Amino acid sequence: MTAFGDLAESYRTYAFDRPGHGYSERRNGSATTVEDQARLLREALRELGVEKPVLVGHSWGGALALAMALAHAEELSGLVLLAPAAYPSGSPWWTALPHIPLLGDLFVKALTPLIGRRIVKESLKDAYHPSPVPDDYLQASELLWTRPGQVRACARDDRSLNGSLDLLSKRYTQIQLPVVIVTGDADLLLNPEEQSDRLHEAIPASRLIRLTETGHQIPQTRPDSVIEAIETAWELSSRS
Repeated sequence: MTAFGDLAESYRTYAFDRPGHGYSERRNGSATTVEDQARLLREALRELGVEKPVLVGHSWGGALALAMALAHAEELSGLVLLAPAAYPSGSPWWTALPHIPLLGDLFVKALTPLIGRRIVKESLKDAYHPSPVPDDYLQASELLWTRPGQVRACARDDRSLNGSLDLLSKRYTQIQLPVVIVTGDADLLLNPEEQSDRLHEAIPASRLIRLTETGHQIPQTRPDSVIEAIETAWELSSRS
């Protein structure tokens, strides 16, 4: 997140890799749902001594932040949701492969070296649209995201997401925390009207920020807007 350095100058700031993503590990057979990962995040915050944070979630991380708010609202000061996954939607075709009985691991090991980089490149092209994908970010992503462990983590997370969102979305009206939702009008991955606009309608006191000529990758392409949204959430929190 390119806004991270600027935020760290004014806030006590943490960034978490979800289990199996980035440089974190995921134990084989461990639970992976949004609700499970919200529990792990809560444990991590407690271990670090972090109290009443504003939780910032992008995309799948937005679903995690919503799950945390529904389970433990009293432990948060507010939410900032960047192009959040809030309602069930389609999953990429390749996420089904690791789930095929007996053959799933074989597909991951055999196909990832052949088509993994192409999938990453196309996915980032859609995520950054209408902005170009920075070369250094693409190169780092190709190396990081094509590891078999990360492929399996992405696939399992995506395949479990809709079931969790179907349950969580029925309770969004209960959220009374300060919530700032940031969406891009050119998002190709999560339709703004079906996700962010609908979520804004469901959460009574939420704020919706709509960015023009902006796609899904808001943390990288619009860092100033991310910082403004976080500052707004803190301001709203101080009033409540």
